[in-house]
Amino acid sequence: MTAQPIDSHPLVAGVSVLHAGLDRMALDAWSGLEPSEVRRLSAELARAKARISAQEMAAARALESAGTARKAGATSTGNLLARDFGGDEAAGHRLVKTAAKLAKTTHTQDALARGEVTFEQSSVIATGLDKLPGDVTETQRDLAERTLLKDAERLTIRDLRRRTDRLMDVYAAKPDVDAHENNLLIDREQAARRNASFVMWDKKNGMHGFRGEVPEAEAVMLRTALEALAAPSRAHLTDPDATLGPVPEDVGDPAHRMGRAFTDLCSHLPVEELPSNGGVGAQVVVTLEHQTLIDGIAPATLSDGTRLSASQARKLACRVGIIPMVLDGTSLPTEYGQSKRYFTKHQRIALANRDGGCSFPTCDRPPEWTEAHHLTPYSVGGKTDLQDGTLLCTRHHHHVHDHHWEHRIAADGHVEWRPPGSSAWQRNSRHRA
Repeated sequence: MTAQPIDSHPLVAGVSVLHAGLDRMALDAWSGLEPSEVRRLSAELARAKARISAQEMAAARALESAGTARKAGATSTGNLLARDFGGDEAAGHRLVKTAAKLAKTTHTQDALARGEVTFEQSSVIATGLDKLPGDVTETQRDLAERTLLKDAERLTIRDLRRRTDRLMDVYAAKPDVDAHENNLLIDREQAARRNASFVMWDKKNGMHGFRGEVPEAEAVMLRTALEALAAPSRAHLTDPDATLGPVPEDVGDPAHRMGRAFTDLCSHLPVEELPSNGGVGAQVVVTLEHQTLIDGIAPATLSDGTRLSASQARKLACRVGIIPMVLDGTSLPTEYGQSKRYFTKHQRIALANRDGGCSFPTCDRPPEWTEAHHLTPYSVGGKTDLQDGTLLCTRHHHHVHDHHWEHRIAADGHVEWRPPGSSAWQRNSRHRA
């Protein structure tokens, strides 16, 4: 039997024809077509793209089966595909994973190869079929797959994905379908809560960036609130920072409107309902001179040391959830001697303003992570006064007790520490204006 020359193989010839056809398609030629024809050809290109995706996955399966990646020194088939073109290893892994799922389907892979479904639709269908219980019969699975292919003709990707949660309804009774869907949702919600993440960073230009992932229910709550606040409304407000309400239409593009809405939402959080440590853990303190409230000249400071303009400080001082600490203003009691065992909310605020967080040297824990500590134990005559109190995080609270660190109040009112046997006093060197 004579081997067929590689250049006459139908796959080799097919790929060559694809490239030859694309070479004849000048990008600037689209402007010379009628819009209806552009639309038709765009849809045809999408179908061609789906068919090429089917071929890509067949190629990925062939490479995976042959162990080509290991022989070529790549860490995986996805890594090999990324090295060969594009450099996107995550996309390579996704292609290989979807290819493996589609290999288990009866009809979806062929539908993709004919350009009847998109790559994304085929992936949703294959993933949905994997959700079926282990005791599903081949006949039931076949019926479910055909149903999803039919549903893909009319449903959006989002709705098609939701449809897969109740895929059993094509062959099972409603109580069984409900129970199966409920179990899927429980597993998904628990995984989402475990994997929730949020990271913030200071961009050093007056802005902070953030990224994260939250469970679906909480995401819907947040999006609903933001969309209500970001809905264009010229008549409602002239100053979007003035109060909680829809952001004016002329603020900018939708992303900027959502950003302004999120900013407004943050400044109106119901902190009185949030968990606290010592009574003030979730509240922000803005420290300003009394004269700033009157004439708005001098800057102010937040509890973490952030500096604000006078106008912003005055605005924050009027908002719910922001505690204004007005210097030279009306005083609140902060000295109780032995008449009270525990530091009060207002004493905690004053300690947070003075210490800025845990007062132990080099510790960076913020006030909301700390406990109010009697420098002289209350049991031996210590007073619940500011001069006999400081903030310590749980770790360092135990540390100063267990290792008998000494303390003193320096001339400027700040707490200093030293370990037993040392002559050097140390302090936490946070900057505060």
